[in-house]
Amino acid sequence: MSDSDSDLPLARSVSAPEPNEYTYEDAHASDPAILSEPASPSLGPSLVPNIFTQLSFSLDSFISQNLEEDLTDLPILANQMYNNLRSDLSKTKHQLRHHVGTTKRQIRHQVDHTASNLKSQIDTSMMIWKQHMKKASVVRFMDKIAFTLGMLECCCTPWVISQYPEWIPFVHTFQVSVLVVVRYFLYKRKSWHFFLLDMCYFVNVVVILYLYVFPQSQALLGAVWLLSHGPLAFAIVTWRNSLVLHSLDKVTSVYIHMSPPIALYVVRWLYPDPNHTRYPALKDMPILPTASSLTAAIALYLTWQVAYYVFVVVRQKEKIKAGKRVTSYTWLLNDPNAGVISKVAHTFGEKYSIVTFMGMQLIYTFVTCLFALLSYKYFKLNTVFLVGLFLVSVWNGASYYMEVFSKQYEKQLNKLAEEVSSAVAANQRAHDFAGTGAGDQQESTNGGRPSSTVEAQPHKSAAAKKDD
Repeated sequence: MSDSDSDLPLARSVSAPEPNEYTYEDAHASDPAILSEPASPSLGPSLVPNIFTQLSFSLDSFISQNLEEDLTDLPILANQMYNNLRSDLSKTKHQLRHHVGTTKRQIRHQVDHTASNLKSQIDTSMMIWKQHMKKASVVRFMDKIAFTLGMLECCCTPWVISQYPEWIPFVHTFQVSVLVVVRYFLYKRKSWHFFLLDMCYFVNVVVILYLYVFPQSQALLGAVWLLSHGPLAFAIVTWRNSLVLHSLDKVTSVYIHMSPPIALYVVRWLYPDPNHTRYPALKDMPILPTASSLTAAIALYLTWQVAYYVFVVVRQKEKIKAGKRVTSYTWLLNDPNAGVISKVAHTFGEKYSIVTFMGMQLIYTFVTCLFALLSYKYFKLNTVFLVGLFLVSVWNGASYYMEVFSKQYEKQLNKLAEEVSSAVAANQRAHDFAGTGAGDQQESTNGGRPSSTVEAQPHKSAAAKKDD
């Protein structure tokens, strides 16, 4: 075998080994010289796959290690990103809150400033209006208007009852609503608005509910009839309500006690509806059932009394004791002119005076409701009763005019005259003081000696005044 032929298998094995056709052991068998030469690891055909295996293992280890490190760092990175995002959101929220707070403060300041200016303008206008209203001529003029309107009311109401009785429920509702709203604002300024929680206002509300919401309820009809013709109507006699036509307060007091029984009187006897389609509760009820009507009336009264005791007597106790609020109870129990009522209420001492008065009022309500049962049954009795109440209010008003008002009116006018005189005197003193100051200044200018011009001035003024 030639050298070229012997080299060919080795060259082939190096350049393109074919493991299935020719192996490293075959080369050793065919050429003994190869046995004497050391085997080169770089050229060994079995080492090539090992290199690739090692490279693959190293690459896998590297990738696995880096991936494991990345996966280990991933929660840290995510936590950092979350913290950064949270910090950014917190800063944005803080900036937004600061901006909103600044805007709110600016708006609040602007609103307070506007409200302060508006309040100042209103106070100034009210002060000017009060000063104007205190003038004697204005007081007399307003009293004349109030008296005329009151007399017009007394004349027009009977005419409406006789000609258009179906209008009376609406007239009653409108007038009592206006009067009560006006009274609320007038009493609110004096801290008297708790008076509007008394039973008379409660009965007015229940009467309106019957007229417009529950006209078919016979139980409610019996209750409102007894309460309006009982304790509400008799209060004109008990509390001496006076028909003083120029006094809005006294006219309102008479109206809220007199108008509800008149409205129900018209609905019961004069309403032009023989079939009772508008107020079905009147149908087939010529008399009030005594037991059910009294039960309904007393139940309504107790409902009001318990609510009043809880929300006024108990919850507003501190304000009432401090004098910040006035109620009818404190007014009556502390009024020296209350007479027998105050004495009886204090029978068991100051501590139980309110509870005693509540018991007295319950008995008073029950007794007066018994009479109201008869007024529903007899037309003439009902008519005489209402006319008598009106005459009592007129008599009380006449007594007020003759015994109280004339003196108060004279005293009020004298007080106004004194105020005007004081203002004129103060103005005159200020004018004299200003004149004295001007004279002193002129004397100091002339070295303490009056000049000829100054000496001649009084004569000139007198001459000018004489010419005028």
